[in-house]
This record gives sequence, C-alpha cells and structure tokens, in this order.
Amino acid sequence: MLTLKNVFTKESLKLFFENAKKELKLTGEVTENFIKVNSEQTAVWFLKNYKRPEAIAVSVVLVASLVCSSVAVGANYKERKITLKENEFSESLILGNENTVATSTITKKPVIAKGSAIQKVDIITPSMVAYNMENRELLAQMMFAEEGVFFSIFASDPAAIERVHKLAGSVIIHRLNNHFGGAQTLADVLYAPGQYDYRTIQRVEQGQNLPPQVYQWAEELLTNGALGPDNLVFQAEFVQGSEVYDHIGNQYFCCK
Repeated sequence: MLTLKNVFTKESLKLFFENAKKELKLTGEVTENFIKVNSEQTAVWFLKNYKRPEAIAVSVVLVASLVCSSVAVGANYKERKITLKENEFSESLILGNENTVATSTITKKPVIAKGSAIQKVDIITPSMVAYNMENRELLAQMMFAEEGVFFSIFASDPAAIERVHKLAGSVIIHRLNNHFGGAQTLADVLYAPGQYDYRTIQRVEQGQNLPPQVYQWAEELLTNGALGPDNLVFQAEFVQGSEVYDHIGNQYFCCK
C-alpha cells in the first residue's frame, strides 16, 4: 500500500528530483531555462513574466512531473529496495575456494543438486589426523573460512549447512592423509601453493568467531573419520578429477 512514509524517503526524493530533471528537459528551451534558474538573468525573467503563458506552462509541467514522479517512485520503492539488497548481498559473497585462480561471486542463491549425497549413506574414511585442541581449532577455522557463507544463504536448511562444512573438512583431512602436496600437518594443507585462496588463509590467520556447531563438526570428523573415499581431495566451484562425489550450491567435491 502506498503511504507517505514510503513515498517521501531519502531515496525516493533523490529519484524524484532526478526524474523531474529528465522530464523537464522535454519541455524545450523554456523549461531548460527554468531548470538553470541559478543564472541571474533567467531568474529575473521568470519572476517578471510569471503570468505569461510560457511561464505558466513551465509551472504546470513542473508540478505534474513532480507529482507523477513521486507517486511512481513511492509505488516501486519496496521492490527497488529488495533488489538493491539482493544485489549488494550477491556482490559481497566472495568465496575463497581452493583450486580457484579467480575468486568468484555468488549471483543467486545456490541450490542443492538433485541426488545430493545428503540423502545417501556415506563412505567413512578413518582420519589419520590426531585429535587435539590445536587440530580441532585449525580444522574448524578452515571449514568456516571456506563455507561459512552458507550459514546465510542456506539459513533455512541446517542439513545443507552441516553437509557442506563436513565435506570441506573431509577434503582437508583426506589431503593430509594422502600427504597431498607433501602436507604433513593441517597447516601444510592450508598453505600448499596454488590451493586455498588467499582470502581463506587470511580469515584463518585473523581468527573468526565460529558458531559452536562448526567446532562440533570438526571434532566429529577428527574422531569418527572423514566423509567420502580416501581420494576425495578436490573442492572447487567447478568439476575436476575423476568423479563428483557431491555437489551443494556452487561447491563441487570431487575424487582424484
């Protein structure tokens, strides 16, 4: 419903004057002179001739333009506001995935692919990574640095949020189990050349405030084992390796 509140806002008034200026240009030379009223000569002319047909026409056109623009802006304000927020949100969601040379942005809410492994029985590979508080902290930080954005875009689907974090953590564990890139520790996995995006590394180094469940998921992986076969070592925004083990949103978890 159109109300004065959503008509006369900072944004609507700004658009209101922008639209008015554009429409006034169509009225010709007289209207253009009126818009440029900052010049002393034009201002004097208008004040002296306000009763003339030309001046009256300018006034009528101005008032009609302002009213129409105000109504149109107010009527569409809510829709524009939603679109603006969605665009800002999309542009701000930058993922730092491994094996991604150019960091990508999410342009729409990802969807879980049909046949997702969320609904099938996983292979569980024992973890060769020692369970201690240091490894628990580092693994949780890496999982959240890679997939924490899913807490927002999958807010209504906690199963998908857990799944994507555990898969990211499983890839990390499998890499260490396989000494991928010569890794001997979780830190070696993180800093392996050409693998994890610098944004991921930066988030981990700075330390993030993690939701409690991320620590729980990291502990479960270190204690019970990683999801997927031992060769599940790829995670990126594109398909690679020999097989796609799972696909959630824009994330592909693939086997070597």
